[in-house]
Parts: sequence; structure tokens; C-alpha cells
Amino acid sequence: MMKLLYPILFLFSFVVQAAETNSYTFFQNQLAINLPTELKQLSQSVLHKRYGKQKTPPAFAFSNKEQNVSFTFTQYQTPADTKSMNKIHKSISNMLRKASGKAKWKKDKVYSRLGTKIAVYEYEIKTVGKYQYTITYALPINGLLTFISFVTTDNKYKKKWINVARDSMNTIQLSVAENLEQYK
Repeated sequence: MMKLLYPILFLFSFVVQAAETNSYTFFQNQLAINLPTELKQLSQSVLHKRYGKQKTPPAFAFSNKEQNVSFTFTQYQTPADTKSMNKIHKSISNMLRKASGKAKWKKDKVYSRLGTKIAVYEYEIKTVGKYQYTITYALPINGLLTFISFVTTDNKYKKKWINVARDSMNTIQLSVAENLEQYK
């Protein structure tokens, strides 16, 4: 009896955990996403401390308690729209591949989704003493190139976090006004 009960309890705990999310909106309410409650939004002072040396730091970031998982939301001054995303994708892809020569690529393509085109970069870097799994969505929001990036540095729990990240990315919604603006 207990042998049958354990898989059911495990599945139930996963379903309950997956359902525990908070909804957030960014960039003048143009982008909405659900993130796991395990992730807490970083204050502006922590955001500046952690990312302040970057040329364009994220506008918003979330991290777990152990700080081995993060979601960041960064908007660049680079103009972007549906028509330019293929060209932008190619340029960023080349840059990422040169910078991360040892990366094991899972995805590197453009999808038509949410009334626009979204470039998706997913790769894993394993070196001695270092691990990183990254999923980045690049898309136009308010006419600017916007990145939503998930990073985990914990190989031990990567499968759990990758599934959680993909689930969160699948909840992305763009406002109707943003989608219509793309086609003017």
C-alpha cells in the first residue's frame, strides 16, 4: 500500500508546488508573468549591488534564498519589433556562441508567439568548479529589445528548476496594445 502511496504523494507535492506562483507585470504593464513563490524580488539596493557593474543592469530581478536561481528582466535601448527579431536573434546568437565556446546548446531559434517573434537561447556550461544553465527569451516590448533570463548555478537541482523556469516562461503574456502596436 505504501509503495503505491509514495508516487501519488510525490506527484501531489509537485502539483501543489507548481501551482504556487505570483503574478507580476513589468514595463508599463506590457509584460505579465507568473513566477514561483520561492523566488523573491530583489530590492533596488540589492539589484544595484548585484548587477550595478553591468552596462545595462536588469530593471527587475528575482532570486531564491540560496541565490543559485535567478530571473532577470532587462530592457535595452536597442530598437526592436517583430520584423527585426530574426536579425537580432542572429546577432545575439553569434555573440553568445563566441563568449561561451564550451556551452552545450539546447535551443537557439526564433518562435512566433504572443503576436510577435521571440528569440530563445537555452544552453548549459559545465567546467571545473562552475556550472550554469541559462534560458533567455529576447522579445520586443514598447519598441525596445527586452530579455527575460533564467539562470541556475545548481547542477544538483537543475532539472527541477529548468522545468519551473519553462513553466514560468509559458505564462508570459503581452498586453493587447503592445501586440497591436507591432503591426502598425
